[in-house]
Amino acid sequence: MDPPTTDSDSGLELSQDLNNPPQCTGPQFVADLAPGTGSTFPLDSAEVDGVVYMSVIYGPSLDTYALWKLEEKSSGWKATLLLGNLSDAPKRMAVVGSKVLFILDDGIHGSELWKTDGTPGGTRLVEDINPFGDAFSANPINPVAMGKALYFAADDGTHGTELWRSDGTTGGTRLVEDIAPGFASSSPGQLLLDGKRLLFAADDGDKGRELWKSNGTSGGTRLVRDIAPGATDSSPDQLFRLEDGTLFFVADDGTHGRELWTTDGTTEETELVMDIRAGSEGSDIAWLTSGKKKLYFTANDGVHGAELWTSMGCEDDTRLVKDIRPGATGSAPRELVPLKGNVILFADDGTHGREPWRSNGTTAGTLMLADTHPTSPQPGYEPSSLVAGKNKVFFYATTPGEGKEPWVTDGTTSGTHLIKDLRPGPDHSISGDPYPPFVVGGGATFVYYEESVGVELAWTNGTASGTRVADINPGPDSSNPVIFRATRDWVYLVAGDGVHSSEPWALSVGCFPKN
Repeated sequence: MDPPTTDSDSGLELSQDLNNPPQCTGPQFVADLAPGTGSTFPLDSAEVDGVVYMSVIYGPSLDTYALWKLEEKSSGWKATLLLGNLSDAPKRMAVVGSKVLFILDDGIHGSELWKTDGTPGGTRLVEDINPFGDAFSANPINPVAMGKALYFAADDGTHGTELWRSDGTTGGTRLVEDIAPGFASSSPGQLLLDGKRLLFAADDGDKGRELWKSNGTSGGTRLVRDIAPGATDSSPDQLFRLEDGTLFFVADDGTHGRELWTTDGTTEETELVMDIRAGSEGSDIAWLTSGKKKLYFTANDGVHGAELWTSMGCEDDTRLVKDIRPGATGSAPRELVPLKGNVILFADDGTHGREPWRSNGTTAGTLMLADTHPTSPQPGYEPSSLVAGKNKVFFYATTPGEGKEPWVTDGTTSGTHLIKDLRPGPDHSISGDPYPPFVVGGGATFVYYEESVGVELAWTNGTASGTRVADINPGPDSSNPVIFRATRDWVYLVAGDGVHSSEPWALSVGCFPKN
């Protein structure tokens, strides 16, 4: 379906001073996927060489699904329906080579593995893995592409839920290893890609739920270590890889509680990093975040409460960074995101309330970046939604004079500030439960509200003069934009312009700085 031509720039305020200003022409209408009064809402998406594959549900009934392909042609936008009139959503979309693989229940074969090459004829079932029912659970783990194959957990009706691989062909789709022999399931957990192997948790029915590895072959799939000896589960989770290749995870060996572990994929080098909270209780580790060669995370040692910690993988370099809120209460850090080797987070020091902080892993280098609200904002309007871009982090915060608005930080106190009061005065332009900023290069786009335009799209380079808005649905009516995918050339969203209900639009990446 070729979309109608539209004067997509009319009524839009366009950027004049961001990088590549000639390319920033404001949001462009892409296609009317649900003609008439229907609406299109994105559920999942993938991108192959600038072409976007979009799993959608149609409104207002919200009971019909479809798979579309969106691409820019020299003659304009083109939308191709790949699968329509579905009773289930294509989900867990992943790219393998030039194909997109996904999970779908077509009402005939159950929940199975499908693929598309971008044509309706090339969009089809890969293999009916489970001829007796569903190969996938209602909430399957995210598949991971390694080399020329996709790895996932599936049940063929004979071996239980185990690790599988597929190159998108019937002959290339097979069980990797029956880890829990017979009908029992090993139920592989989070798949972490580490070079040419996968790490994951699984239960072989003998040693409990433990850490496993696989290179994609039966012989190369084996237990890394029986961390909690015997049939007891150590239940590894929060698997995390630093940029230098150091691997961390959280597990319970039955003695120290759930604590931080590290591995190089061998039994000998899979070991407890530190018993942060001495004894069997565990230290409630969360928010694992990369600082290049350093891991940042939150933990409770039983003395200082939940605070910021760091580790490079050894007990000697694992330590409390700073007791931000002295005493047993803890500052409860959360939403940790990386920034140039440092970490940005929200924490409450007991005096200023929850505010943005920065740490370089040292006590002296851990400081509050701004006191956004001298007292405490109303519940639901605390600082939120930290998202890292290139060289800056975007978030929302509430100030008494401006309400909840977009903020930015470069990791310094002078570089932490309100971007722009988009709804002038103390009223909020950002809702109490907002979509987080959607980062593109060194800028971001977000959804805001102002009486004269309704709920609309804004984008920014982090400065007031470089912040622009688009009144997609002219006047006070809302377009209610939802941003869902960025490619090398476009940022995709759905919005309603008053003529079409919620449908795909695209904003040029030229509207955003590269750094």
